[in-house]
Amino acid sequence: MTNIIMENGPILSSDIINIAISSNPSLSQEAARKRLSRIDGNIYKLKGFFTDRQILFYSKAIYPSDKYYSGLKNALKEAGKQYYTIIQSLEFHSGYMKKNELASYSINTVLPLTGHVTFDSALEKLQQIRLVSIVDDYVVLFEGISDGINNLHRSKGIEIAKNFLLTQFNEWSRNIGLVSFNSAKYYSEFGKYQFNFVASSYIGTLPKKTVKKTVVPGFVVADCLVYNTINEKQIEFLINKVSALKAQKNIANFIPFLIVDSMDTQALNKLKSNGIVIAFVHELFGSNYKDLLHSLINLITNAGAILKNNPDEYLNIVSSLNKLVEGKTNNLRGDLFELAVGYYQGRICQSIDIGKSILTEEGMREIDVFGVTNDKIFVCECKGYNHKVTKEEIEKWLGKNIPIIRKWLLAQEVYSHKKLIFEFWSTGGFTDDALSLLSERKANTTKYSIEYYDLDQIIKKSKEAGSKKFTAIIQEYYIKEI
Repeated sequence: MTNIIMENGPILSSDIINIAISSNPSLSQEAARKRLSRIDGNIYKLKGFFTDRQILFYSKAIYPSDKYYSGLKNALKEAGKQYYTIIQSLEFHSGYMKKNELASYSINTVLPLTGHVTFDSALEKLQQIRLVSIVDDYVVLFEGISDGINNLHRSKGIEIAKNFLLTQFNEWSRNIGLVSFNSAKYYSEFGKYQFNFVASSYIGTLPKKTVKKTVVPGFVVADCLVYNTINEKQIEFLINKVSALKAQKNIANFIPFLIVDSMDTQALNKLKSNGIVIAFVHELFGSNYKDLLHSLINLITNAGAILKNNPDEYLNIVSSLNKLVEGKTNNLRGDLFELAVGYYQGRICQSIDIGKSILTEEGMREIDVFGVTNDKIFVCECKGYNHKVTKEEIEKWLGKNIPIIRKWLLAQEVYSHKKLIFEFWSTGGFTDDALSLLSERKANTTKYSIEYYDLDQIIKKSKEAGSKKFTAIIQEYYIKEI
């Protein structure tokens, strides 16, 4: 059997036994299993991931080669669905996903349930075999099995578009009376599984009455897949969750939705046969919505190049988005503020990068807006919300973030000779003690410059950019709600 493993590994125990019996019909299943159990030497075994207690066998010589990881991924696809579904969901989302959001796209429970592996346990085991890693808030797919699809910027674009859609879905569902007002929760638990959207409902036959005549609401649950044409494989996570919920006793009545922008016929029919409502973006919100969302994702994916080479595209997309949904874009304010700062910096910098990731000795760090001129580097921290930045946030920025990023910049030959300017942009302003600390550090720092801008100063800078449309966007997003 060692030869079978050497030739075909990594290979599951059931496949090894089948190959051995096919080449020697007189060999029984029991005899084959005993032979396999006695294998040692340069053969490694991986247990605890596969159905029916199967074991993955592979030669020591191929670890950790591409062949090993390819075989491991295929074995999980064949017999480790609760782990492979997480990998497949990461692939759909360009290799990156926030941990608290990824749980919705798994078939694992988020609370303990007899006979089920929780999401946290599954994720921990995937980390142990190096198929995923966790960087800050994100779960990252191992590049050895990603086929080059990992793209943090595109993943963020999909994330922002998806979260915006969920907010619009809540608006739609409560406007038609489908869900109770202000009951929606995002990335929340229902029946020990997580969904993108969970809200109580009292319509039709969904509510139940207890023996004491107390009314127990039903629920609307929804997940969201956007940007790619959905196929049968990519909806299995939701079908499995819904099936598991239906098998539970004493579960509240519920209606499951999948919000999508494009889907093939096989996936459509499979969802319908499992009682899942397909909510097409263009049917819920209008024919232009899908194209605009794709434009938004493309803008965030390629923000640096667009803001530098075609900044009007940013202005047009944001203006169109705001008009299309009649101003209900408040949840996009923070997400798009980095682009607003990038638009301004793009007028003075030779190159712009939005959400630039750098690898430091302390791990990955992200720079909201990174601008470069002939003699200067602009490193911008962006907070596009209506609350004031606290002294504690400024202490972290000054005492931790700036030193780590500065050390990295000084180690890069292309940047080390340039003047460094660290900026903090906050539409909500700063608390008094935060302002006092910023003022003190700005006055006493000589090795680099510190700048900080509140809303009034940001409005002034928007006018300096020379675009009335840009100023109007700043005022629309960041004045009306403050």
